[in-house]
Amino acid sequence: MTPLRRFKAWALPLCAACLLLSVWMLIHSLTGERLAGCAAGSGCDLVTGSPWAYVLGRVPVALPAGVLYVLLLLCLLFQGGSRPEDRSLDRFLWRLMPLLGGCIAGAAVWFAWLQAGVLHAFCKYCTALHVLGCVLALLVCLRARREGGRPLPWFAAGLAAAAVFAFVQTRTLPDAVYDSGRAAADLPVFADGEVPVLEAASAGSPDGEALTLLFDFQCIHCRRLHRALPEFLELTQGRYRIRLCPVPLSSACNPYIPASGVDRFSGSCTLTRLALAVWYNRPEACAAYWDYLLGAGEPRLQVDLAEAERRAREILGDAYGSALQDPRIKAYLDKVYELFGRSSTSEKSGVPRLIAGQRWLVPETDSAEELAALVASLVAD
Repeated sequence: MTPLRRFKAWALPLCAACLLLSVWMLIHSLTGERLAGCAAGSGCDLVTGSPWAYVLGRVPVALPAGVLYVLLLLCLLFQGGSRPEDRSLDRFLWRLMPLLGGCIAGAAVWFAWLQAGVLHAFCKYCTALHVLGCVLALLVCLRARREGGRPLPWFAAGLAAAAVFAFVQTRTLPDAVYDSGRAAADLPVFADGEVPVLEAASAGSPDGEALTLLFDFQCIHCRRLHRALPEFLELTQGRYRIRLCPVPLSSACNPYIPASGVDRFSGSCTLTRLALAVWYNRPEACAAYWDYLLGAGEPRLQVDLAEAERRAREILGDAYGSALQDPRIKAYLDKVYELFGRSSTSEKSGVPRLIAGQRWLVPETDSAEELAALVASLVAD
């Protein structure tokens, strides 16, 4: 076997594997389905559900990755022709392939840094794709050098192109307000005693403007916002207080969530009922238990239903069974479903959702400063 054939025997399967993985991830991004093995709260669910999974606002990053691997696969297939005129094509391809390799390696470094330094979570599929891509880029550059080419300048140009991509992505992240709107009719209102209320720790804020927060215990974005709320309340110096209203996003119990093949929040009905049982029957234990259900500030933490039930039994003791049948739970759920439904449309039904009066917004941020600016604009309207 010639050296070129040996190179292609390694490079072609690697490139095909990277392409298939990119296409598979792209399909899941477009359909909104969770990747296999990426349960709610897992690292890959956090990464693929973050704004950094997109470029130019709403284009999945798997799309440009797929384009790179298609181009590289074509280069490998057309490399090494037997006709005399193929020699000039080979020279061109030995320049183009290191360029593509530089793009792939640069993108791998960029997304590895994002996962480690920004998201603090790793997607196993993304990591596998980047590792395979870097191995492929190394093989291409080594083979190009042995073929008498000068791969380093072209590889450096690919790295520069990846840097441009990173710059464009940072400048085109989705807005901090993922969704916003105004309800057509008056919305149901919860009183402070009906639901837990978050206030600034440094100074009570009984006169602060009340905001209603709809959230799901299994929603990663809700957990990220939950982590920023104490800092937000301190930053705004008691101007606001937040009424915490859990609403399960599972079609199994929420009549406003259409049934589909994949229920991403299948455990939310149970978690919400457990949380409400603790709130109504042992309110002094509510803060710690709800914080546990929300990951204790760690968006990636997956709450086990059996463990959540065990903790609720410990808190409620012999009253566990009767607490779950508390009529206040049904009354609350009926009311929060109505609030969720009236502030939703078929296109806009995301959480976490902050509500002030008849206006609502779905913030896509975990920054207290940015959240303060968003809330100021919400209450000013």
